[in-house]
Formats: sequence, C-alpha cells, structure tokens
Amino acid sequence: MTPVARSTTDLYLEQLARKRAPAVATAERLLQDDRFDEAEREIQRADDSIYGALEIARMYRRRLEQLVAAGEDRTCLAPVFRRALSWAHGAYPEPHTAIEAEQRDAGRAEDRAELVRILGYDPDE
Repeated sequence: MTPVARSTTDLYLEQLARKRAPAVATAERLLQDDRFDEAEREIQRADDSIYGALEIARMYRRRLEQLVAAGEDRTCLAPVFRRALSWAHGAYPEPHTAIEAEQRDAGRAEDRAELVRILGYDPDE
C-alpha cells in the first residue's frame, strides 16, 4: 500500500500542534487552580492563531468534563462553561456572506449544544 502524502496544510497544523503541546500541558495545570487568564495566555503565547483559540476552547471543554465527572457544584461549572463557549464562538471568522453567517450561527449553536450536553443544563437559561 502506497502511503498517502500529507498536504501542506496538514503538515502546518501538525507543526502548530507540536509547538502548542508544552503550552497546553502548562495551561491545563494552571486551569486546575482556576487560573483562567494565565492558562489562556500560555497557549496564546505559543499559538495566537485561530487554532490556538480552538485549543483553548477544547481545553475548557475537557476541564468542564472533568469537573462534571467529579460532581462539582454549579458555581464551579458555570465560569468554565462560559469561557469554553466564548473561545469556541470567538474562533469563527467574520462572515462575509449570508451563507457564511448561517454556517457560523449553526456552528455556534452546535458548540453550545455540546457544552450543554456535557453540563446537563444551560447555565444561561
């Protein structure tokens, strides 16, 4: 079987992920202590692109899953939920057409639904 060549984009994304990895590990430790701003800055220093923003959103989603599994109370969960949602929503590019706006809105709705599924309720309702 002939190996499939990876695209330039795939190679670039792999390079960014490797560059972010140490920062993500540090950021996740900071997040354990609710040091949100420091955790975010750690990843942004390593990767201030949209992919860094997506990694921050994923980091908060993982943290939310941990907190829910540990049975934390709602006062601990809501700030993590809101930051996860904010970073996920902020990672969408500005739409330039109605179709792009619809796609962004649909994606944002899916992001919220996933976080609500993890949490079991919507803290903003």
